[in-house]
Amino acid sequence: MKNRLIGRMVLLSGIVCASGCGLYQVTPCHKIPVSKTKAEPAAAPVVQKPAPIAPVEETVLKSKPITITGINFKTNSDQLVGKDISVLDEVVGFAKRHPESILRINGYCSKTGSYAYNYRLSLARAQSVARYLEQRGIASNRLKVIGHSYDDPIASNATPAGRYANQRVEITSTIKVKTMTH
Repeated sequence: MKNRLIGRMVLLSGIVCASGCGLYQVTPCHKIPVSKTKAEPAAAPVVQKPAPIAPVEETVLKSKPITITGINFKTNSDQLVGKDISVLDEVVGFAKRHPESILRINGYCSKTGSYAYNYRLSLARAQSVARYLEQRGIASNRLKVIGHSYDDPIASNATPAGRYANQRVEITSTIKVKTMTH
């Protein structure tokens, strides 16, 4: 019985120690008042604007059509005229300065004869110009040859001067240009 009593006392003293009673005085925590109103939202974080970015130069495909005129032919001919050579040499210079450009070579005729005949002749005229450019170092994959027959006249077909003006090749191109972006 004595052993039981000692066991209970040890057990009771353990409980007392664990509860904070006994030899050590435990100070209760002070209660913090709790507001019954809704909590105010946190202030929005301050976001700093990024520093301005310097303009960036980039290459953009921009429609900047280049049209070369002044290449004319004699009636029923696809042979280049001597004065056309200087115009075509300018085209060669342009193509070499803009190696990314694609040249559209458009052949035209005056309205004499059938549409089919003039289509073949207009195509032959455009091909004649393309051959000249290729011989001067312009790659054939940069040349798009198109025949238009007597469509899109630029002058009246009623006069010899008008017909001569309509027997032509025009070269157009869209090039890449450098632009500044922010």
